[in-house]
Amino acid sequence: MPYHPLRLEVSKEQKKELLLFMKSTRDKEEYRRAYAIKQKMEGLSYRTIAKDLNVNYRNVYDWINNYRKDGLEGIRNRRKNGGRRAVISTDKNKEMIKDIVLNKSPTTFGYLKNTWSIRLLATYLTSLLGMNVSPKQTWRIVHDLGIVYKQPKIVLDKEKDDDYEQKREKIESYKKVSRALLKKDTSGI
Repeated sequence: MPYHPLRLEVSKEQKKELLLFMKSTRDKEEYRRAYAIKQKMEGLSYRTIAKDLNVNYRNVYDWINNYRKDGLEGIRNRRKNGGRRAVISTDKNKEMIKDIVLNKSPTTFGYLKNTWSIRLLATYLTSLLGMNVSPKQTWRIVHDLGIVYKQPKIVLDKEKDDDYEQKREKIESYKKVSRALLKKDTSGI
């Protein structure tokens, strides 16, 4: 006598509801689970369904048990979105970043620059939060906060500045120091 796997017995309304769900869902995981249930209604074995969907038969078994227990809610995807939750862009961190950018100077934290650049802010946030924060991510957050960055320029006016030469020398030495700090180590060590 050949082996006939048990069919999943459901009412006509449940079957109609499942087919409608399969047509309407945009989530491929939910569709795959619903398709497995449909195949079980047709009498296919767990292993055959698993092979067809390229998953472990335990998954199929669990999906069908969840459907028996909770209906369509049992096969719905519980995640709102995939992936890790963003930690840097929480409201608390955004407020902290806004406070740093608007109220604190980089010199407060030991940097040589007087104004924040996106790259400098990203570097500081990386050390502060203990996670990798990219300049692009930092720019996105600053942009979301409505803060507009413009490239700072040092301007000296001979007529207005009494100590023009001192300021010019200070700026030139700063430029030399900052260039030296930005250069990469070429020693190969």
